[in-house]
This record gives sequence, structure tokens and C-alpha cells, in this order.
Amino acid sequence: MSQERKKVMIYLRPEAYANEKAASEKIKKHSDMARTALLAGLALGEVDSRLPGLLASLLTEDNNPDLIRKMLASFLELPAAVEEHPAAIEPAKEQVVAK
Repeated sequence: MSQERKKVMIYLRPEAYANEKAASEKIKKHSDMARTALLAGLALGEVDSRLPGLLASLLTEDNNPDLIRKMLASFLELPAAVEEHPAAIEPAKEQVVAK
């Protein structure tokens, strides 16, 4: 089984865009965040091609989680209300896909 990997590089412009500044700060704190965010964006694009860009535009230093939840609920046709203390979610283990 081959483990082909692709290197993906992007440049953030934190001095030009508020959402990229917020992303830059988060990536500094969490090293795997960029890889996970890329994969999450690709998955969201499968649901609706507008979702990754729309979510990216909502990212700011003072995030408004309620706005993001409402936007996602409208796209996914889910109820916008959420529990006050959501259950802890264990991170998924990386899966290797056999060719």
C-alpha cells in the first residue's frame, strides 16, 4: 500500500483580511488546524459549494458562534438551537484509504 502525500501550501494575508488574521492566530496555537480546516472545507464543499467561502467570510477575531450555527442550520436544514453544554466529541482518527 502506497502512502502518497500531497503538499499543500497557502499564504495567509493577515494584514489585509480580518478572517485571515483570525485564522493565522488560531493556526499559531494549533499546529494541525490548517490540515484539518482544509479537509473540513473540502467536505463542506461536497454539501454545498458555497459553504467553505461563506464560513471563511464569517471568521473574525471575535467569532460569533450563534451566527455560524444559524448559517449552517439554514444550509443543512437543521434546527438552529443547540444545547448549552454540547457533548464532548472525540477527534476522529486518521483513516488510511487503500487503493
